[in-house]
Amino acid sequence: MMGLCMTGIDVFLRRISVRIALVGVGLLLLMAFLILADALGRWLFSTPIHGLEDVNGLMIVIIVASFFPAILIGRQNIRAAIAGRFLKSSVAGWFDVFGHFVLFIFFVIIAYQFSNYTIQMREQTTLILLLPTAPAMVMSAALIALSALIQGFVLVSEITKLLTRKTAT
Repeated sequence: MMGLCMTGIDVFLRRISVRIALVGVGLLLLMAFLILADALGRWLFSTPIHGLEDVNGLMIVIIVASFFPAILIGRQNIRAAIAGRFLKSSVAGWFDVFGHFVLFIFFVIIAYQFSNYTIQMREQTTLILLLPTAPAMVMSAALIALSALIQGFVLVSEITKLLTRKTAT
């Protein structure tokens, strides 16, 4: 029963994470197009896109944060699998759980710190266009907080998987 619930949550989180990452890819392509247009404008007409640095600075924060949920739910983070070759699979599994725990703590700390930074930056604007930075920062903080929650789910899922495998044998 617990396995079915975890699987349903996993599927739901994967769908949301992939959609968020697709938005990030779209923003990345838009940013690349704008940079190309700026370079062509400078080359052909000696006219840059005014304020592109401001827009790119706001976009890149969202782009980077948009990929974290998909990476974490896909368990595509870097692992040290060297110990797994020399140890029993159950011991190697607990090393993986420890790695997931450390990553969870890392994302909780980053989410907390980035949220505090976002609160401090709420009145900040970009230098050229004077765009408010708060919307981009709030969106990024929300994506990082979602990433921490997803990593928490991954941690619980891996512990559950390890314990159910242990009781099944």
